[in-house]
Amino acid sequence: VGPSILEAFRAGWVRTLREQKLLKGESFNLDFHAIPFFGADEFVERHYLSKRSRSQKSILTFLAQESQSQVVCYSRANLRKREQAMEVLRFAQFWKKQHGSWPEELVFDSKLTTYPHLSQLNEWGIIFMTLRRRSAGLLRQIATFARSAWRQVELDVPHRQYQHPKVIDQQVELPGYKGKIRQLFITELGHEEPTILLTNAVKDSAAKRI
Repeated sequence: VGPSILEAFRAGWVRTLREQKLLKGESFNLDFHAIPFFGADEFVERHYLSKRSRSQKSILTFLAQESQSQVVCYSRANLRKREQAMEVLRFAQFWKKQHGSWPEELVFDSKLTTYPHLSQLNEWGIIFMTLRRRSAGLLRQIATFARSAWRQVELDVPHRQYQHPKVIDQQVELPGYKGKIRQLFITELGHEEPTILLTNAVKDSAAKRI
């Protein structure tokens, strides 16, 4: 089974899902998943396995899940570490090739891609939201804010335990990102440390993004 066969299968799978009205394609969750490898292939790289809390030889897989239906509509496996950051752009290009338009929104973790690639998504007009790593410098910055700087918002999620987080909403510059990007510092979400969101969705309210 070669790359051309897999490409045709992915295209046919998505086309069938859309024909059956199972895939709106409005928002996608993107992530990597490492599958443990127990063979003797010397070229298989080591990746972090969260369930095992360690790094070991594994097959790195990229998955795209449509948010509303929770259908997995795209995947690529056996990725090299040097290829990881490009996968978000490859998925966007795959979707545009199949449907003639870019995906509307992409949601993913901080380790999925780089700031220059976020900038490329922004230039393509794709809304994205990603977590930012809690570096020591950012945590120190958060600790310096006065209480009056935080604004409480209400989340429209009836069954959520923490419905009134506090937010600092700002525009920041990042290395490799053209222009400014929206950054949200969020506390009282049920985590010990603040959550940091990066997004180019400047028109949405902070509550909607959270």
